[in-house]
Amino acid sequence: MRNLSIIALLLLLNLCVYAQKEVFRIDSIPQEGILLNKGWKFHAGDNLDFAKLDFDDNKWEIIDPTKDVMDLKQLKATPIIWLRLKVLPNVVLNDKLFALIIKQTGASEIYLNGRLIHKFGYLSKNRTEIKGYDPMGEQISLPLIIKQQNCIAVRFSYPDIFLVSDLNFPNPVFKSIINYVENAAISSDKINSLSLRAHNSGHIKTGIFLFIAVFHLLLFFQYRYKKANLFFGIYTFLTAYTLFSSNITYFINDLNYRNLLTVTHLLVSPIADLCVFIALYFLLELKRNKFFYFVVICFLITVPTMIYPYKTGQLFGFVLTKLFLCFYIPFISFRAYRNGKKEAISITIAALLFFVGMTVYVSIRDAIDKHWIIQEIAFDTALLAVPMAISYILATDYKRNYLQLSDNLTEFQRLAQEKQEFLQRQNTELQAALLQGQTIERKRVAADLHDNLGSTLSALWLSVDMIDKSKMSEEESAIHQNLRQNLEKAYNDVRLLSHNLLPEELEKQGLTAALHYFVRKINQNSSIKFNLQIDETLGKLDKKVEFELYSICLELVNNIIKHSKATEAKLRLHSAANGKVQLTVEDNGIGIFENNSDGKGMKNVRARVESLNGTWELISNENIGTNSQITIPI
Repeated sequence: MRNLSIIALLLLLNLCVYAQKEVFRIDSIPQEGILLNKGWKFHAGDNLDFAKLDFDDNKWEIIDPTKDVMDLKQLKATPIIWLRLKVLPNVVLNDKLFALIIKQTGASEIYLNGRLIHKFGYLSKNRTEIKGYDPMGEQISLPLIIKQQNCIAVRFSYPDIFLVSDLNFPNPVFKSIINYVENAAISSDKINSLSLRAHNSGHIKTGIFLFIAVFHLLLFFQYRYKKANLFFGIYTFLTAYTLFSSNITYFINDLNYRNLLTVTHLLVSPIADLCVFIALYFLLELKRNKFFYFVVICFLITVPTMIYPYKTGQLFGFVLTKLFLCFYIPFISFRAYRNGKKEAISITIAALLFFVGMTVYVSIRDAIDKHWIIQEIAFDTALLAVPMAISYILATDYKRNYLQLSDNLTEFQRLAQEKQEFLQRQNTELQAALLQGQTIERKRVAADLHDNLGSTLSALWLSVDMIDKSKMSEEESAIHQNLRQNLEKAYNDVRLLSHNLLPEELEKQGLTAALHYFVRKINQNSSIKFNLQIDETLGKLDKKVEFELYSICLELVNNIIKHSKATEAKLRLHSAANGKVQLTVEDNGIGIFENNSDGKGMKNVRARVESLNGTWELISNENIGTNSQITIPI
């Protein structure tokens, strides 16, 4: 009998202890709050009686809902499950209010002592209709009854989505923290395993990476041979996108949208690492051997592992790639340094800073409130060390190349200037030699015309004049007279032509004297009256310019005499603006020829104007006359 009494007493004590374990006691609340990760019970099925305080849940399964949703396979047995937790608050409130801070992966209805106090998302018995909602640390009022047992019941549904894991955003079933309302923000940071301060600074880092990306892509488009700028620009752009998408997911509660955005930046991460790997090969001018292509293939293979298999896939797609770069970058950069590329040592130092910074960050990541400044410095150092080192080297290389190109351009311009001056001197010498040759040839032709043809015509004219006209008939006398006049005209034309080929006045006294003599002679032998005007301020011009202008005048005057049927003509030579000289030749004739005429004389005029880099403007009006304006730079 005594033994039975002892056994009964022990059973009673065990029941009391078990009953205490089923109740989550709250004797005090620290500043970061209390994580509700014990005492929960689980049941697959749906009945609103499960929310009542007096419902018997002794046969329910004990569960920890703070675990990852993919680790609790029993949650997927039915579309709707229930979670229950009995809470006994044994604290003095002192006018404080309780708050429940929640993070979840699914949709839920939260009950307190049988009364619905909040809903997140949309629950349904049809999984395709379930809309998951993650409060991301949102707080709700929790009016617990002090010194009494309370029941928190959660009606929960997991949506039918392809869920991916993210190191920054774990996927707990239902993670909740009890705290006072005044400290709820601290619990919100804790429940997300990341502080809001980190996300705000993330926007600054996004801007830094985006700026670096634009800078190096612009450098690549300016110097396409430098492909390190292209791949480094892509790397920094993808990193900026990863930071940006990771930051905005902090504010996306819709589970489906957030999951899709997470998928994109997870897939981008190994591609970004691959780009920085390739950029280093181009930057350090390393040979792309079989090992290089093997690593590229491995990086590409890791891309799908970022989203599948769940969690373990990221061991290959994220952790192993980062570790590979962490050890391989110092190796290749130090090897490049020993091969003479001195600036590569900065990449070695940066890679070591990345390793140290990331190690410190991971080790104190969960201690958000105590070490958040150190955490931010460690993470920023790890994130920015290698990109800033590569950017510094590329910028330095760009500056060096730019200065080299500037020096080369200056040298090229100097050589081009010297060559241009040499060619100008040669051109001047050639023009002088050509002018001298033309002068000699014109003198020879003029002498031949005057001495030979002129003498012959003079002799013929005298012989014809000595014929006895008294014995001629009237018809013979008329023929004799006509022959005499033609010989006289031919003789005078030859004399004038020989003189105009190279007038003595042009060679000795210049263009002004030659034109005056020319117009005077024309007026003596032509029915057209020519008027010449020359500015008194116009000095002596270059010999080639004077010679070409004189020849142009001969052609235009000859054209007026032959074709214009004019009675008057004017020649005007004067200075124009911007150091130019202008020749104007006009008449009052029938005005029918143009400067694009196929006539040999007009072609000669056009060629002479072009040889002087001048312009020729011709205005021709029928029965009014023509006006030629030739402008020559001097």
